[in-house]
Amino acid sequence: MSNRSVLLDLVCAQRRQMKFLLALLIASGLFVGLSVLFIEPGDASFPILVVDIVLVVGCFVFFSTAYWYCTKRAMDE
Repeated sequence: MSNRSVLLDLVCAQRRQMKFLLALLIASGLFVGLSVLFIEPGDASFPILVVDIVLVVGCFVFFSTAYWYCTKRAMDE
């Protein structure tokens, strides 16, 4: 077994928890979206907002892709 296959097996074993994590990321995205309404580019907290947006969007893309792949992989087996 290759290292990639072992890593994918470990990630796909956590597929049930990914649903919960995706729900938390969606809620975090809504809160970040609400923050966008009140923070302007000149504010001191603007860099934190940008980092939050990058983290939430990046994590959402990664985990939604992983969930899709693991679901597809489980259906093929």
